Amino acid sequence: MNATRPMPALTAYLSDVATNLSGPRRRRERILAELRDGLDHAVDHHTAAGLPEDRAVATAIDEFGRPRIVADAFAAELAVAHARHTVAWYIATGPLVGIWWLLLLNPRPWHTGVLALLAAIPVVPLIVVAIGTAAGTFATTGRLMRWLPEAGPRRALAAPITVAALALVGDLIVIVLYGRSVLPVWPLGTIAVTTSLIRMVCGITTVRRAFALRRRIAAAHL
Repeated sequence: MNATRPMPALTAYLSDVATNLSGPRRRRERILAELRDGLDHAVDHHTAAGLPEDRAVATAIDEFGRPRIVADAFAAELAVAHARHTVAWYIATGPLVGIWWLLLLNPRPWHTGVLALLAAIPVVPLIVVAIGTAAGTFATTGRLMRWLPEAGPRRALAAPITVAALALVGDLIVIVLYGRSVLPVWPLGTIAVTTSLIRMVCGITTVRRAFALRRRIAAAHL
């Protein structure tokens, strides 16, 4: 097969497909690379059959279909990838946010019992539920699927919605608790509140995007 050729029509077509793809960047780039490879193979086939290159390109594009329809075919795959990517982000950033609140609300957790910890930071049970939800998502959308039931895209998207909602509630609770306390404002309190506010904004965005992806999947199956 010839190397990938800079054909304006193919580039424009793939650009239209990319506009309709929603998900992690690396996964989108891999999909576009696969589509480009497939289009090049189709063009080679048609030129070998005697069609001029411009006709071969147009025929290949027609065979693949409208950009929106092609993108919809990958909506479920990208939804699962988005769910895993988002949940992983919360797992990675959760401790960075939680450590500030732990140091602020209960600076010596190793000197107190479980009840004292829960009294100081009552959102600990929410964290446990969020971690369980995240673990379940990774288990049912990754390599463990060979032993566990596979989660479909709608179920997978329920995970970032749940985790983001729990994080929103948790951040709101600790901010309210801190606002009603007599703890110092600067600098640890400011850092803790700021990180929680940033995560709350990200959480709202996460929930909205997950619901948009679920609507996209539902529309693609109508």
